[in-house]
Amino acid sequence: MSYETLSYEVRDGVALITLNREAQRNAVNSTMSRELPAVWKHFDQDPDAVVAVLTGSGEKALCTGADLTDLPETDGEGQYGSLASIRWTSLQNKVWKPVICAVNGQVVGGGLHFVADADVVLAADGATFFDTHVAVGLVAALEPISLARRMPLGSVLRMALTGGSERMDVTEAHRLGLVDEIAPKDELLDRAFALADKIKRHSPSALARTKKAIWQAQDLGLHAGLENGWNLIMQQNDDPDLMEGIRAFSEKRAPNWKPYTGEAEDA
Repeated sequence: MSYETLSYEVRDGVALITLNREAQRNAVNSTMSRELPAVWKHFDQDPDAVVAVLTGSGEKALCTGADLTDLPETDGEGQYGSLASIRWTSLQNKVWKPVICAVNGQVVGGGLHFVADADVVLAADGATFFDTHVAVGLVAALEPISLARRMPLGSVLRMALTGGSERMDVTEAHRLGLVDEIAPKDELLDRAFALADKIKRHSPSALARTKKAIWQAQDLGLHAGLENGWNLIMQQNDDPDLMEGIRAFSEKRAPNWKPYTGEAEDA
């Protein structure tokens, strides 16, 4: 499948998804807003892809948010669409395969969605993070609300309310928990793929249900999250990967996991 604003390739079990509008600093335009749900669906149903690495083209930016000259499309009820029409990330598309975000430069405004919703965030030295919504009269809401699951609330509010007049550098982002690892710019993708290689060796269905349990618990709260996690454990107990993992362990060999496509999972 080919895309106008994205690229998708699979390297030995790892899908590399690249926001590919370098001249526009990978801002999301109307075309990309339609292609992002499509690429996540493709990744979700691709039996050859266990993990995804998401990054931006070039060295200047991962994503600078919405392209104000060609605004993202929002489908749904009302003049301006609905919340359900914002489907830029794996989580927004209920994709439970693991996703690593490799931040190659600036992340601005709506681009923060990709960082907030990633499972693990690696960032190049020199990367910066800021939110300009209020500077142009817009409400900074969706991205800060999601970021508050990763960072201290005061730091999220400071980013949102200063409107880009302060820029969070990668060292501060790492200190606050927004970034999980800092890498030299020329090593960023190598480090992301090295991490993906450590993840992809495990049961694809177990990985997906693990991710699902952890993220859904953020919305459900402790008790309901634990109940949901237990149900996912029970689902995995009926998965052929469980018996394969036990046999492989006892036979001291590498497991032969079953390919996983998310379309079989309940949303």
